[in-house]
Amino acid sequence: MAAVEMSSRAERALLIVADGGAAEPLIAAGRLRVAHPLVGLRELGELADPPMSKDTVAGRIRRLLLTADEIAAAKRVPDTRGVGPTRFAVAG
Repeated sequence: MAAVEMSSRAERALLIVADGGAAEPLIAAGRLRVAHPLVGLRELGELADPPMSKDTVAGRIRRLLLTADEIAAAKRVPDTRGVGPTRFAVAG
């Protein structure tokens, strides 16, 4: 379920950085994570154009989240850390 949580965090991060503040490669990695919430990092890298390594995908998503959290703190809005996998939660 880590991939689903990261997808939710990446989705929030993209909203936070929507008006600028993050480099395009970080935004592209975030969009890829949101578009494919259930796949692993290796497969995400294979889906990228051009393809990238698992470590590159992970690093870009990590930097996107850090950037978004810094912007959120400066704006005093909720950051990405409190976001859960609500979009994909299964009713119990």
